[in-house]
Amino acid sequence: MTRLPEPSCDATDRIVPRSRRWVLCGVVAAGLLTLAACGSDTPAVAIPNVFSLEHDPTAAIDEPDPARGEVMRADVLRSQLERELTWHGITLTQVMRHAHAGDPAVQAWIEELTDNTDDLTAAVGLVYGTEEARAFYQQWAQHTQFLVDYAVSVSAGDRAAADRARSRLAIYTADSGSFFAEVTDGALPSAAVQTLLDTHVGHMVAMIDAVERGDDGAALASALDDNASLAEIAAGLATAMASTQVTAFPGTIDTPEAAYCTIITTGTGNFLLRELFSRGTTTDASAASFQEETGVPLGDVIGVIDQLNSADAILVAQTADLALDRAFDHARPPAP
Repeated sequence: MTRLPEPSCDATDRIVPRSRRWVLCGVVAAGLLTLAACGSDTPAVAIPNVFSLEHDPTAAIDEPDPARGEVMRADVLRSQLERELTWHGITLTQVMRHAHAGDPAVQAWIEELTDNTDDLTAAVGLVYGTEEARAFYQQWAQHTQFLVDYAVSVSAGDRAAADRARSRLAIYTADSGSFFAEVTDGALPSAAVQTLLDTHVGHMVAMIDAVERGDDGAALASALDDNASLAEIAAGLATAMASTQVTAFPGTIDTPEAAYCTIITTGTGNFLLRELFSRGTTTDASAASFQEETGVPLGDVIGVIDQLNSADAILVAQTADLALDRAFDHARPPAP
């Protein structure tokens, strides 16, 4: 996939270029499944496939050396996780909205969502190794599929399928709670993780329910709430990861630089969500909201980003990705 030019970045500040920030891996090929209309043999709604067991993003992940030295400071780990989880929320929201509408633009956002899942998997692998990364990938990728299943089921009016998707999501949050409690040696309690992930899932479900009602204002509000909660998840993960590997990830996550990065990253996520919901027609209002939330003019952070209203879905997705990259480059904690 061709990308827009990206800002340069010192190699000491980032593990690899944005196309694979944590490790180089492949891209899931997105297929299409169908959901039959209730009482009919004719396929009614296309369900994008955003998860495949045949795809293994952990193939290039090395096992961490128990005697390794510093990998990155804890505050940098937090900031990078915030960047990835912010992008997760944006891409998942877009995939679900376009899948609900049966919009072919969904494919461009699936590319971004699956890339992001690989990046998050690589982050887990960087800390815990291949086996743990593979377990995380299977759980995380499945939750994105279940949420897309829910969006399409709601659109099709298939309440039974929607209920199945929600039941699977409840199992996912419980399983992920157990996973993180185990790999962090209890630093992330299972119940706490489950609560955080239940909140994330609840925001996404509420977002699509609002879309189904035709209430885009409520849908956007749910997406914005989710953006804030994903930053909390990033902080929790970084805290637990750093606390169990203090040599590899020294220091605290709560530095002034990391706090500033949180404000900028979350504010940029909010800006992008507002723009994507409005199809780029309210840039001035979104920019004003960004400055109110962050105290910094939008142009000082991301420069000129004027393709969010393009009719080309790939260009829109790449532009949003570039905007978040520029925000991260502006705000990330400096290298020592």
